[in-house]
Order: sequence, then C-alpha cells, then structure tokens
Amino acid sequence: MTGGPRGPKGDAAMREMLTSYKLALVQMDCTLFDVQANLDKAEGLIREAAAHGAKLICLPEVFHVGYFGSRIPDMMRYAEPEDGPSLTRMRALAKELEVHILAPILLSTPDGVENAAFLLDDQGELLGHYAKTHPVGEERTHLCRGSRYPVFETKLGKLGVVICYDVCFPEATRLLALSGAEVVLVPAAWRASHYFKEWWDIDLASNALDNLVYMAAVNRCGPSGEEIFAGKSQLRSPLGELLCTCGVEEEAILYGEVDLSRIAKERAFNTVLTDRHPEDYLPLSAQ
Repeated sequence: MTGGPRGPKGDAAMREMLTSYKLALVQMDCTLFDVQANLDKAEGLIREAAAHGAKLICLPEVFHVGYFGSRIPDMMRYAEPEDGPSLTRMRALAKELEVHILAPILLSTPDGVENAAFLLDDQGELLGHYAKTHPVGEERTHLCRGSRYPVFETKLGKLGVVICYDVCFPEATRLLALSGAEVVLVPAAWRASHYFKEWWDIDLASNALDNLVYMAAVNRCGPSGEEIFAGKSQLRSPLGELLCTCGVEEEAILYGEVDLSRIAKERAFNTVLTDRHPEDYLPLSAQ
C-alpha cells in the first residue's frame, strides 16, 4: 500500500498503546551509492537500539544511498519501489525485533522519484509514507514534490513526519499538529556550512514550542564530497527544551524518552493552538 496513514485496529491494539517509551535516533555516516554497506550498518545500529529497549528507531534522510546535493540524478539511480531491498530488509527487522522503524529512502513511483520516509510498525507492516514537500537545491529540478501531511495513528501515539528542509517552513509542522500529531519525526541530511547548524537548533525548538509537540530530529554526520553534515540529532520537548543531543561529527545512537501525557498537559495550559484565528490567515494561501 502507498502513502496513507493506518492505525491499530481493535481493542487488543488499544490495550497496547504506550503513554511513554524510548526512541532511538540513529546518527550515522552514509556511504554514497553503497546501498549494501548502508543497509548493513543500519541493521547493526537498529539491533543495538532494540537491545537497549527502543520502541521507535529512526534513520536519517535517504540513509540507503547517502546524500550529495549536486548529484541528485546519480542518487536517483538507486531509487526503489516499496518492495525493493531496503524496505524489505527494514520490514523484516521491524517484525523480528518488534520495533517501529522510520526508514527514509528514495522512492520510485510511476510519476518519478520521491524523497520519502516510510513508517513501519512492530509487525513489519508499512503504515504509509511521507514525501518531502519542500525540495531544496537540485531536488527541485529532479524529484517529485509531495503535497500531503499524513499523521499515523500507532501504539506509540500520533506520529507525523517532515524531512530536512521542511522544518524551515512552520506551516508543515502546524498542519501536522492540527491533525493531532504528538511527535514529529525529522530525518535529515542537514549541512554544517554557513549558519546552518544554528538554524537547525532554532527551527526545531520553535517548531516544538509553537505546536506543543515532540520534535525528534535525526541527522546524518560525516562528509560527502565537499559537503559536511551537521549531526546534532536531537529530541525537543513540547516546550522546545533540548532533552538530548549528539555532537556534530560522532556516529551514535541517541536515546530519548517520550511521555505522551505531557502533550495533553502542555496543551491544556498553553492555548496557542486553540487561540488561532484562521479567518485572518486566508491571505497566506494567496501569496
């Protein structure tokens, strides 16, 4: 199945709902165009995270092929369908280890290639995918832009996804929050040049606070050609607080705790979502 969110079914699924759990953000250096090496590395890190009790394990943007902004057409040669080797392997791991996995890949579709992230449940089922809605650089020319903001109902709460540059656009996370998202996952290949490292921190903090959601951001690290990636994977609380983070250069698994009861608590106190005046914002859609 493609795209759409799917939730757990029946009373048994509801009884399995977790109000708090450990997530793992896998900050890894990806080898450009070496899918087998990247899958092998990701599997080892996923197994380690599962052994440490993580219920949700997130990989960085296009982890299977690596990222090089000036070689998007070359990257596209490694795009895969849903039943390709990368998702097939991730599905088997999710089922074996009984964990949810966020697996971002280049997705081959009848209309072209999407920069996508698939959410897999702990039975290895595809809950659906999100396609990056704000392409950057050469992505604008070569990749298909997404236009949907699904929220996935899972036993780990309501999960949304944005990818890398999407986090610079507050409308994206706001749409997810208004659809009920409690945790927003942000796989990225965010660069370290200019003021980008600081931009990353500020965007994640403001997205979290403005929408009263957890922001779980997993960036890659290491070099790719002349590009250096910023690392700094992190978990932000619904108040924008930095709960945990990685360094810039280190490959690491970052563990964080999500407490869904805090979402309800903060939204009861902070009425930023209910004090909106959408009728005033109509000019935004005309710009």
